[in-house]
Amino acid sequence: MPSWVRPAAIAVVAAAGLALFLLPLRGISLRDMNGLGLISVLPIASLAGLAVLAAAFVAMLALRRAYPPVLAAMLIAVVFCLDGVTGLIEPLPRFATAYQVAGFVSYVSGHGSVAPHLAAYFSWPGFFALIAFVTGAAGVHSLLPLMTWWPVVIDLLLLVPFMLLTRQLRISWRARWFAALLFCAGNWVGQDYFSPQSFNYLLYLAFIAILLTWFSGRHRELGRPGPDRRRVAGELPARQAAAPQRAILLGLVVAIFVVSALSHQLTPFLMIAACLGLVLAGRATPRGLPVLLGVILLGWISYGTIAYWSGHLSTIFGDLGQLSGNFSASVSKRVIGTDLHQFVDKSRILLAALMALLAIAGLVRRMLAGISDRALAVLLVAPLSIAALQSYGGEISLRVYLFTLPAAAVGAACLFFPGLDGAPQAPQHVNGIAAAVASRPCPPAESGAHGATVVYLKGMADRFRRPATAAVALTLAGLIAVGLAAMFVLTRYGNEAFEQTPAGEYAALNYIYDHDRGGTRVLWVSRPAGGNATPQMPWQFRDLDKVQFVPYRAPRMPGDTKAVAAALGRLGRGSFLITTRTEALFTRQTAGFPANWEHGFRASLNADPSLKLAYSNRDAAVYTPELPASAPGASAQTPNQAGPHRSTVWSPVGIAALAAVLLLLLSREFIRECAPSRRWLLRPLAIASLPCLALLLCAVAERFLVLA
Repeated sequence: MPSWVRPAAIAVVAAAGLALFLLPLRGISLRDMNGLGLISVLPIASLAGLAVLAAAFVAMLALRRAYPPVLAAMLIAVVFCLDGVTGLIEPLPRFATAYQVAGFVSYVSGHGSVAPHLAAYFSWPGFFALIAFVTGAAGVHSLLPLMTWWPVVIDLLLLVPFMLLTRQLRISWRARWFAALLFCAGNWVGQDYFSPQSFNYLLYLAFIAILLTWFSGRHRELGRPGPDRRRVAGELPARQAAAPQRAILLGLVVAIFVVSALSHQLTPFLMIAACLGLVLAGRATPRGLPVLLGVILLGWISYGTIAYWSGHLSTIFGDLGQLSGNFSASVSKRVIGTDLHQFVDKSRILLAALMALLAIAGLVRRMLAGISDRALAVLLVAPLSIAALQSYGGEISLRVYLFTLPAAAVGAACLFFPGLDGAPQAPQHVNGIAAAVASRPCPPAESGAHGATVVYLKGMADRFRRPATAAVALTLAGLIAVGLAAMFVLTRYGNEAFEQTPAGEYAALNYIYDHDRGGTRVLWVSRPAGGNATPQMPWQFRDLDKVQFVPYRAPRMPGDTKAVAAALGRLGRGSFLITTRTEALFTRQTAGFPANWEHGFRASLNADPSLKLAYSNRDAAVYTPELPASAPGASAQTPNQAGPHRSTVWSPVGIAALAAVLLLLLSREFIRECAPSRRWLLRPLAIASLPCLALLLCAVAERFLVLA
């Protein structure tokens, strides 16, 4: 039988699975979703097609050699099914926050500047400015198509640095491709919507991949003598590159971090934690890089984000060190609402725990086989450090899981395919090491340890040749792949009943924006309704500086609308009250409101003589207060346009010290990595940077004390 027949047959099965997933999607009624979300209305045939596609991918791993084009095409199909299904069946991009981000981009495009006094997000303007520049240069007038397909595009781009990272690890091709599948199926967190977070996750993976590929050094292949102490590094030595190429790559690493520091609050801290961990583990040669990155981040926070931290230090540092409380706020306290909604939340916790257990088991299996996976251990543990900083609005556990996922996916894949480079049945790299050790001349005094090393390495190679458990491993891997794909649909889209964007809600918001009269306020009801509450509707995508959204606690009894009408009247003439189907579903599923609450609430509002129905459709209704012409008009109440005072006596000194420290530390790292003949300059540069760094720290401390 020709060698191409089996991969071709599996590819045909995968194509049939893709067709089986896509064809039944027509005619899905999104209004029939219950508390389980999208999986409650997704056709059984589509779920079966997804299972066939995942199983076909694992079947490709049973072949004697890899077929990268076929595997890549199948992986793209899996990503399209998992992340693109809502783009096929929903009329508009999902997720309310994506519309808010689009509003920030629109503001930058229209004004050519940012406004930190309007929103804290503007203190990290990198993503908004980049998208505004690209869309403006391309002549794009609407972000809706980009928002719709952004998750598919960004998740496919994530695979590029992920695969680059795995190629630097001493794992088999089966483990590499299976890890990519686990990475895609395990990324259910939902942070890949149109946002700075998704873009910075891509930057994070690129940052780590470059460090491990070109700056991991030429670590020793073997540990101390003795067969019981043998260890083979789980990473390959750094790829060779000429000095100019290394300079470009190191500059790229620093540039990636700078872009991240300017565009996201959390990701730069994770980059520093991972970089520091790799340096301490001996898997990153730029030993001063964590200090350099820390100075860059400190400088931006001190001088670039003052509108965020000035007057809010208690909010920022209030959760510092409260590891247990931060985890509790993002795990147990999120399991609320109806039984179905709680089932989805518990499924997410279960899936995260399953991935962690598989990863730990895989790394332990590799360790018992004599493989030291220092880099994977660092990447798995380093994200936990941010849990001690903040609860991050009750989402810190989700972010920790997201950033541990690359290492967890590789570790889990190694549980099923624990071999080294090449197929598990033919570990050529281990044989190569053993041959090199055997041929190396050694003194007679060392011949005992030398012979033990050869015996150990050959024995490890023999263990990977055993095919007895290959069928069991492939079967279990297939079950895991199919199970994760199904769990992805449940956990990722479990809230889709209120995270979708019905066309009627978008039309209602556009009505408000078309009639805002140069500035107004919009009342919306929900539970919870505190200052940090976010509406489950498309919002802030236009007129960010003119329309202010005001949350109000929804009454449990739908007929109790007097207080709501009075609150709207206090906002002034020309204000609006909006009620939407997704907001009502959110309140029903998370707060246990009656099933017919929205219908009764809207009927009571229609009957209230102090309100006027301005716009309505089956998805949303907009009301205005009936007030006399003499009543004050509504206007968006925004903070002081001038923003906080940004300078102190020491600020110019701090800026000068920051520039000096950056220049000295940058020069030091470039000399270390790209000019070995001038390494005698490393110590003088380090000594010269110390007083500048001390001066910078004093200036930063003074700014926080004076301006906070």
